[in-house]
Amino acid sequence: MKDLATLTPSGYPAVSLLMPTHRKAPGNQQDPIRLRNLLSEARRRLESDETVPRDVANQVYDEIATAAERVDLRHTGEGLALFASPGQVHVRLLESPVQERVVIADTYEVRDVVADAARRHRYWALVLSEQPTRLWSGDGPDLVEVSSHGFPFTHEGPGGTMGLPRDYGQNPSAHRDERHRQFFRDIATALTDIDSLDTRPVFVLGVERYLALFEQVWGRPFAGTVTGNYDHAGAHEVYQLLAPRLAAYTAMEQVAALESLDAARGANRFAAGLPEVWSLAQQGRGAHLLVEEGYHSPAWVHEDHLHPPEQEPHADGPGTLLDDAVDDVVESVARQGGDVTFVGDDSLAADGRIALIVRY
Repeated sequence: MKDLATLTPSGYPAVSLLMPTHRKAPGNQQDPIRLRNLLSEARRRLESDETVPRDVANQVYDEIATAAERVDLRHTGEGLALFASPGQVHVRLLESPVQERVVIADTYEVRDVVADAARRHRYWALVLSEQPTRLWSGDGPDLVEVSSHGFPFTHEGPGGTMGLPRDYGQNPSAHRDERHRQFFRDIATALTDIDSLDTRPVFVLGVERYLALFEQVWGRPFAGTVTGNYDHAGAHEVYQLLAPRLAAYTAMEQVAALESLDAARGANRFAAGLPEVWSLAQQGRGAHLLVEEGYHSPAWVHEDHLHPPEQEPHADGPGTLLDDAVDDVVESVARQGGDVTFVGDDSLAADGRIALIVRY
């Protein structure tokens, strides 16, 4: 959830434009029209806001409109989010559907972005090779090759591209192994630096000998491995190779989260059901949220209490209707440093489809 830190507006007005998108025709043929309509709505709202100077309104609109022009609506996921404030603009393509809306406020409407990030599975894919070792940044089926911190690494010098001299000693294979270990130590150091900035599970691909050597210098469990020579594998092939391992890792994470919930239940450090979970999340007490993948629910908020969507409160003033109180909980827990795990539907049937391990 480190992406949240970048989604802080520079000031008022902070414009959030969200719309559902379609991966294929004929649905995606309407997406450009819907986007133009939302941009028109954003311009109308900015121009009618008397607290926004005309030049600021024009600047913010131009920023968000320019960003929208650069979005290729033929290649999107399930949703699009555009954020703009004076001097800045952000674009996010989402894998989860969103409700179409334009919001102008002091902060960005990031709930959908947070929930989408929690549902997605980001990882590192390291392809071990002498010429060269490559690192891929994975986000579900999408992989982008990393070209920083020394990546891609090529093994040069004795034992690598230069080979070993003939008079290298009585045991050249031992020297070759030591050169390889040093090569992999350099890779491990670089990967550690990258992972410290954005911690993710690490999947490693390579021949058995390289996997064994890298395991010695890495010193931490791999999330999964694929044995073989994949020196020339592209992004699509790497994902196809990793897909079964990614599914297994996700299943393992879900099992571990459910086991943690059982332990917290035994220690009376958990809450279940949307109203109680929502309240504790707002108080900052959420250490680890578990929620079923398909669970969404609108709800009314009145005097810091959550009410079902069919029970609009009337006493002491009107309530506020949340489009999705579940995503609201996800955002609250993530913003305050808690973990979020989405589990399979019916996994939390006895807990009202959502549960929270509390800090105290």
